[in-house]
Amino acid sequence: MSLSDRSRNLDLIRATAIAMVVIYHVFAQSPVPSPGLTAITNYGQYGVDLFFVLSGWLIGGLYWRERHLFGNVRVVGFWIRRWMRTIPPYLAALLISYLAVSFARRQQFDIGYLLFIQNYYDKIPYFSVSWSLCVEEHFYLVAPIAFVAVQTLMGKRAVLGFTLALILISPLIRWLTYVDSEEAFGYAQTATHLRMEGLLLGFLLSYLSIEAPSRFQSLSRASPYVAVLAGSCLILLVSVAGGARYALWGTVLASFFAAVLVYLVTRRPIGSPLARVAQPVAAASYSIYLTHAWAVYIATELIKRAPAEFLAAYFLIATLGIAIIGACFYWAVERSSIRIREATWPRRIGPNTKDGGFAYSVSNAGLASSHQGRPSATIEPG
Repeated sequence: MSLSDRSRNLDLIRATAIAMVVIYHVFAQSPVPSPGLTAITNYGQYGVDLFFVLSGWLIGGLYWRERHLFGNVRVVGFWIRRWMRTIPPYLAALLISYLAVSFARRQQFDIGYLLFIQNYYDKIPYFSVSWSLCVEEHFYLVAPIAFVAVQTLMGKRAVLGFTLALILISPLIRWLTYVDSEEAFGYAQTATHLRMEGLLLGFLLSYLSIEAPSRFQSLSRASPYVAVLAGSCLILLVSVAGGARYALWGTVLASFFAAVLVYLVTRRPIGSPLARVAQPVAAASYSIYLTHAWAVYIATELIKRAPAEFLAAYFLIATLGIAIIGACFYWAVERSSIRIREATWPRRIGPNTKDGGFAYSVSNAGLASSHQGRPSATIEPG
């Protein structure tokens, strides 16, 4: 896909999200002591929350656009296209990860990884980045049925209230279940019902952009103020400990990223120089996410065997490894699975489609009038 065929601003969001996650893991595993810098890069872990908001927006764009154009959503087709897009790369990465831990520590294979339930374990034994894929797969499975039922039984107006009610579930349960203890990385941080507000917010925004464009226009105008307000709340929460921060942080963070997304998709596309950097990173972001931990591990092991004066080379080795492994995985696995999907299960063709797929322009939701002269962004599937 050429640069002109992509949404530059969405590519910027994708590239930013994966860069945050990668930087976090690179510094978290670094053998070079840098506590001051690590305190900052630790916030990179929230790149996953940015991915959730973006995924909700993209998947919602496909879902609501299909319903808007055809009057219904072929749920089975929706599932098949999502699974063909996400599961083959996941299974390939899972196989490689399992072979590595099986060789290194005789780890037994856990069937839960094939059922996407490892994010409900108290501690994820290996391939820890897979927790976010569990959250997304659960969302892909449940959301189409739930929203079809709500809109069919109660009408369009019920969708907004239903989604907002679901968004409130995560912070409420986090507040009720908080335990002040140092837990291993697992259930408390990764369970789907505790981490779903980002996906829901993105999904809701896509609904408003298609079914309630006037409301989306209002959100677009308010987005800078919402971002500032949410950002200020995040700064305050940094100094708060205990249940309040655990309950509220994820919701406020998702709101901040949602406001940023609304702002970017309704503004002028970024310039070509920045777009040329963001586009390949964004295109391979899923592959980079699945594989970057391998490169970090290899870099760490190599530096352990090197003289002390070469410690700083860790960052170069890790960066090159992440780029090379991610690119190879993308071309060998992810790109191949996308081509197979498009050949075997193409999208429904309807009006205002591009190359047989949904290329929904934000201006079609009535935003062009509120941003005269600004090219619109495009909702393109991940």
